[in-house]
Amino acid sequence: MIPGSSKLIWDRYRCNDMLIAENLVVAYGPIEAVRDISIKLGSGQLVTLVGANGAGKSTTIRALSGEIGPASGTISYNGETLIGLEPHRIARKGIVQCPEGRRIFSGLTVMENLKLGAYGSGRKDGNPEAEEWIFEIFPRLAERRQQIGGTLSGGEQQMLAIGRALMAAPKVLLLDEPSLGLAPILVQTMFEAIQQINNTGTSVLLVEQNAFMALNIASYGYVLQTGKIVLEGSAKELLSNEETIHAYLG
Repeated sequence: MIPGSSKLIWDRYRCNDMLIAENLVVAYGPIEAVRDISIKLGSGQLVTLVGANGAGKSTTIRALSGEIGPASGTISYNGETLIGLEPHRIARKGIVQCPEGRRIFSGLTVMENLKLGAYGSGRKDGNPEAEEWIFEIFPRLAERRQQIGGTLSGGEQQMLAIGRALMAAPKVLLLDEPSLGLAPILVQTMFEAIQQINNTGTSVLLVEQNAFMALNIASYGYVLQTGKIVLEGSAKELLSNEETIHAYLG
């Protein structure tokens, strides 16, 4: 940890902490993929978890969304425990995951994929306001409303995956590796879109292997290595810290 940084940041959010995991342990059988980590996401923040492949980033996201249960530790949202809640119940509290690998419905159109995002949040009549906003953020999706999802490019499918999550009107968006496999020019577009989403007040927890890009748009960051947090602090401090750059970020 960068000395003093954690307390300074979190004193600002003491009264409105939203999503908090403390002493979280997540295991696959006898193997602990996440080992005793504690993270916080304050209201309106953009926080990033960075680290190499296999560091435990995606496992953390899956635990926060209820996809897998922790072996020990606590997860709370606005003071209420999330432990034991099914994923759809967590989503309806406003915590929505956009998973690694996009996982769109490849046989459905762009519009059908988006409407399923709203349906999953309990809005059976869709979400026209969110739909309009998504098309502003991703104009390419607006041009392909009736196109089958599986025929979209990789970048367009990632836009659709994020758009589907936004249809649920999340208060907290859990983004898992949104730049994975994208061309550099599309990576830049994706990160600009994430900033736009956060600027509306949506809290974002961003999991990324592209540490430099992630830290450049985040306010706070955690560096994971083999399931443990080895550094944390403001994004600016982490980017300027030689230990972070050489030992953990390459």
